Amino acid sequence: MKSSYDVVVIGAGPAGAACGITLQKSGIDHCVLDKATFPRGKTCAGLVTGKALKLIRELFEAEDVDRLFCEKSETISLYRKEEKLVEAPLARPVQLVNRREFDNALAQRYRELGGELYEGSVIRDIDYGANQLHLADGRVTEYKQLIFADGALSMAHKQLKTDKRDLAFGVEAYLPAEQFPTESVDIYFDYLPNGYVWVFPHGDTVCVGLANLYDKGTDYRGLLTAFLKEHGVTPDTSQYIGAFLPYGTVIDQKKLPPNVMLTGDGFADPITGEGLYMSMQTGIYAAQALKADVPKEDYLNRVKRLTRIVRDGKRVQKLFFSPSIQQKLLKKVKGKNRFVSYYFDSQVDDYRFEYREMRELIRAYKKKYHK
Repeated sequence: MKSSYDVVVIGAGPAGAACGITLQKSGIDHCVLDKATFPRGKTCAGLVTGKALKLIRELFEAEDVDRLFCEKSETISLYRKEEKLVEAPLARPVQLVNRREFDNALAQRYRELGGELYEGSVIRDIDYGANQLHLADGRVTEYKQLIFADGALSMAHKQLKTDKRDLAFGVEAYLPAEQFPTESVDIYFDYLPNGYVWVFPHGDTVCVGLANLYDKGTDYRGLLTAFLKEHGVTPDTSQYIGAFLPYGTVIDQKKLPPNVMLTGDGFADPITGEGLYMSMQTGIYAAQALKADVPKEDYLNRVKRLTRIVRDGKRVQKLFFSPSIQQKLLKKVKGKNRFVSYYFDSQVDDYRFEYREMRELIRAYKKKYHK
């Protein structure tokens, strides 16, 4: 590691790797640091929407990226407890990734391009005034621009004093597929007050997990165990992994120094919890913004739409997780396979409609199917 770089990226997950790949292709002097050693685990269901798939193809410069995926699903199913409300066919099958393998593949892609990735690099302190990173092993490196891509508990949040109650906490486990067989992307409601349970096929395994707005007094492992036992599965709780997750809280980046940007888990869809797309996209945007005269300003302009989606989605989240409203919505959606398909294909898969455009989405649906 050199004693100084034009750009230092903290974190080598999807946001940091996407940023690093873009920087490497641009020839900008930089390095990427990560406290972990790859491959490493990550709490995430691993759903890859169409918009995320497009970015993956760009980052790997290939149309055929099938080797990265562990499974695909042609349907999405919604449940209220044990009652199946919807089994909706999807216009484009969604892909699924094992995050341990996927994140490692992205990191390796960055290395293949000649990128400098320093694993096991724990940062002890950041001197924003001197533009210096002080590592736990005594090394010091200077930067001109700093990009955070280090997850929901980013070091940037220490500067911003982010409240953990603005985050979610998730727990998941991988089970042999025969223990909880499914070929569909399954979402279960009514098990959590401000979240949901997912059951996603992952090849020879199935990923079962839950996420809920963080509450210190909640026994998340106990909730997952209860869900599995209710479905006839006695889990090995030692295999549970848990982590704080972003849940759609907009971070005010103007409170960070002018030469510091936050990517990745500073953005996540407040309803679906999808983070992969926004992580990679914000990482790419941050790298592209460095060519501008005022990078921070350019970056904030680039992420305006994503910020708007997160902010609007947060308002919808408060309504959606209201018990009375959610019950009415679930009752209304029961049997509406075609509408759920249309919603997923046009909003979740592609963001053709934003959360503030739900009326337009419904009008477009009616125009297409109720002429």
